[in-house]
Amino acid sequence: MGNWHVAFLVEPQYEGILTITGFDSKGKLIEPILIPDWIRNDVNWWLTNEISDSEFLRDIDYLFKKQIISVSDRDLIAESQWYIPSWIKTTADWWSKEWISVVEFLNMIQNLVKRKIIVI
Repeated sequence: MGNWHVAFLVEPQYEGILTITGFDSKGKLIEPILIPDWIRNDVNWWLTNEISDSEFLRDIDYLFKKQIISVSDRDLIAESQWYIPSWIKTTADWWSKEWISVVEFLNMIQNLVKRKIIVI
């Protein structure tokens, strides 16, 4: 218990999400909050067509701007050219229902942007 200082080196060629967690006073693992709650609300609205693809993609762009996810070779393009395939809604639905973890959802988004399947 108490405060700890942890230092480590991450090699420059490393790519992905690094998560550091701790334990509460009862020994229960503390899960970091990676995605703001309002994004889960937006996902649900996007799934029911209450917000557009471009509004959902602004949320994805927010995750990149806040460095919650990153892709080293991401091309920045005009918002009018943003694109997301409709089948992505299936995986977003899984995350909204907590059938997959936040990390799995973020990795999926990161991979799809890296492969230029989602363009933002």
